[in-house]
Amino acid sequence: MKKTAIILLALALAALMLAGCTGGGDDLSDAVEIPPETTPAASSGGDMQNDNAAQNGGSSGNTAEYGLEIKGISKYAGLFVEDGTDETVSDVCAVTVRNNAEKTVQYAHLTVTIGETAYEFDVTTLPPDAEVQLLELTRRPMPESTDGYTALVTMYAAFDAEPGMNADALEITTQDTAITVKNISDKDMGQVYVYYKVAYGELYLGGITYRVSVNGLAAGQSTTCYAGHYSTEYSKLMFATYEH
Repeated sequence: MKKTAIILLALALAALMLAGCTGGGDDLSDAVEIPPETTPAASSGGDMQNDNAAQNGGSSGNTAEYGLEIKGISKYAGLFVEDGTDETVSDVCAVTVRNNAEKTVQYAHLTVTIGETAYEFDVTTLPPDAEVQLLELTRRPMPESTDGYTALVTMYAAFDAEPGMNADALEITTQDTAITVKNISDKDMGQVYVYYKVAYGELYLGGITYRVSVNGLAAGQSTTCYAGHYSTEYSKLMFATYEH
């Protein structure tokens, strides 16, 4: 009886520790929403080209105006990360994009037209000098040829201030699929968010950004969240925010 009580107490304490965490499921509750301040991007009429686009017989359209460079268009096979389902796919059209701007991209929508077909891509949280492989949102297959493609940024928003981990107030550690957040400030916190992306080496995979949230964290308190899409093997923490 005593042993059973100890086990139940341990389970209760574990439940309390995890009670403040949300966003670990597979229902996209941990995906970053499109920022409300996002505005339509102006079109340049497709006159601007970057060197890589020209080499591939395509036009970068207005992408250079936003510091975005099309590095290549390729066929993708693997887990489809863009909608959070992680379903196995093959022959999906993918585009690799580099951010040459000085600010982190908060959100951008990119339309690549090949022939008469439009391929749609989203990108969120792309730091300066970073590259990401974006998967076509509707899983359109890779065309036989990408010659003569055009690329246009139709929606765009950059962070006003560069996002960071708020290391002066938060201590964040990871292990396997767990993200532990500790309030190292002397003030209680309200909502805490930790944002992350899938990344293999220096290349991000997917336009999607995930997050875990903690519903309140007292000064000195820590809690561990088990994130549905995070792994120390293929993920990277991007930034963290909190409210007092």
